Amino acid sequence: MLAGLLLGIVHDRKLLREAHVNIAIRWFIGYALREALPDHSSLTRIRQRWGAERFCKIFRQTVEACLKAKIAIAEVVHIDASLIRANVSWDSLVERHVEEVLDENAAESEIDNKKNGPQSGKYKKICFTDPDATMATNSRNRRLEPAYKQHTAVDDKVGVILDVEVTTGQTNEGDIIEPQVDEVGRTTGIRPKAVTADAGYAYAKVYAAFEKRGIDAVIPAKAKPVRSRVLLRRFRYDPKNVILKCPKGRILRPKRPLKYGRFFHSRAKECARCPLKADCLSKGRANKAVVVGDDYPALLRARRRRERWSAEDRRLDQRHRWRSRASTAKPSRGRAWPAPSGAASRI
Repeated sequence: MLAGLLLGIVHDRKLLREAHVNIAIRWFIGYALREALPDHSSLTRIRQRWGAERFCKIFRQTVEACLKAKIAIAEVVHIDASLIRANVSWDSLVERHVEEVLDENAAESEIDNKKNGPQSGKYKKICFTDPDATMATNSRNRRLEPAYKQHTAVDDKVGVILDVEVTTGQTNEGDIIEPQVDEVGRTTGIRPKAVTADAGYAYAKVYAAFEKRGIDAVIPAKAKPVRSRVLLRRFRYDPKNVILKCPKGRILRPKRPLKYGRFFHSRAKECARCPLKADCLSKGRANKAVVVGDDYPALLRARRRRERWSAEDRRLDQRHRWRSRASTAKPSRGRAWPAPSGAASRI
């Protein structure tokens, strides 16, 4: 298994075929030239019998050895995610229909299919041969394919990998980074001073979580998408009184709560005589409606900080681009370790 890792071979059959002709592998594992090699199925059975916890223990011991040798210090951690195409055939993908669809007539089902699209709601493709792999879009070729996602935490000094978690392809990076940083702290016994990531992790909840932990988040904040001529950053949010003030000083009060925030609405009679009405309101609306996330102040602070990044922040951001992506380079198609069905696997 270690030889396969060093050579980048993830399939047991391919690894044994290589071992039959590669004398270096025989010498490395202690097999003589005329000695019979084990069957490829032995590796699979051994790996399953050991279980994920055994590999986690070996991984943690490796990280501890790197810390003792001073080649990892766990003060600056780079985190990134990479999609890994599942080794399955396109013919194994089928559309999943929920039970409610069977109770609907054909006309209503056709309308729902057009409304929800081929990958949402009642018509979502799944793979029966590898159900842990879910459909995800590759950022390079924008192609929807069954995949896994590898989340990797890398030490800044020489690139020692401190933590790896494998999830389904549709898992959001923002949901993984917080527990992954905590896992790095438990493994190393050191709380990171700074964490770097790309703009895919630029969520308000991520900035707020790192602020609570006292960790410096070097993550480039994304600009708010422009849907109106009057940008959201011109609205002043008061978290103490839970109110929002528009550029003209009128107050928007909270209405129904959402999963990660609240809706704020203005009064129609106040917007009717506002000079910014034509630019601020969309067609058909009489008042302004704005969604503010629970951790919106943390996002505002991150955007202001991004505009005045220090030289050290820019240096860490540059190091993240090559340090983390070098460790998340895509291996051959397939899975390095079998993940338990319906759960994430940490190695």
